[in-house]
Amino acid sequence: MRNDLHALRYAILVIGIYYLAVHFLFGQFCPMMIVLHLPCPGCGMTRALWLVLSGRWVKAWNLQPLVFGWIGLGSWFGVRRYLLGRTEPSKWMQGFLVLILLGMLGLYCWRAVHGFPGALRAYP
Repeated sequence: MRNDLHALRYAILVIGIYYLAVHFLFGQFCPMMIVLHLPCPGCGMTRALWLVLSGRWVKAWNLQPLVFGWIGLGSWFGVRRYLLGRTEPSKWMQGFLVLILLGMLGLYCWRAVHGFPGALRAYP
């Protein structure tokens, strides 16, 4: 894991600088929300993850139900890479990733027609 963090150190630094800058300037992280005032398919994912980690699973589900798929995929990846030493993703893992991404797009389209949850609506 240390090697992975070292290899990604510049990307982590850039994301951290971006996070601080846009939160200071706009109070948002999502570029789509900043520019278009519309949530993106992944908006609410970080909040949903914190809700899951704090035991508020129903609230997380209502905000972004696919967070559970991402948690499962991330756990599966971590076990394969760091416990089993397999560096290449399996075809099952790739298929699951495609399903999650399609699910996110489908949910976004459904919400675009039927309305986004209050926590994902654009700020004034």
